[in-house]
Amino acid sequence: MTLLMVVPVVVLFTLTALVSRFVLHDHHHRKVLVGSVGLVASMSMYSSPLVAVRQVIKTKSVEYMPFYLSFFSFAASTLWLFYGLLGRDLFLAAPNFIGSPMGILQLALYFIYRNGTKSQEQPSKMDVENNGVKANQVSDKKIWNLTQSACI
Repeated sequence: MTLLMVVPVVVLFTLTALVSRFVLHDHHHRKVLVGSVGLVASMSMYSSPLVAVRQVIKTKSVEYMPFYLSFFSFAASTLWLFYGLLGRDLFLAAPNFIGSPMGILQLALYFIYRNGTKSQEQPSKMDVENNGVKANQVSDKKIWNLTQSACI
């Protein structure tokens, strides 16, 4: 599974480097190509917490969205946004136009759902087979049945 996620990234990086080196011969076009690939990668990175946001709204609990990750993602994207705007660098500022609001959304959801309930532990196959009785717990009924069968 991990290999399926790593291979496309390595291929994209290699293709970007090869095209930049052997096809594009001036600085401006290389900058546009590499900047565009970086822009798409950064926007993908900043929009990836949408899965966690969906889970938080669904469960009404922030146990799947760590506070410090949300906070520092917001802080970093906001700082890079201002740096990109001050330096008039669109490739630096553009993905952070997505990252800052996503950070605000995550922080808002964290403060809305921070006192939510923890999700219920999913029963294992053994628990389901034992009619919901945990494997390490023995019900009184089972003890009674065991003692009755031992007496017979």
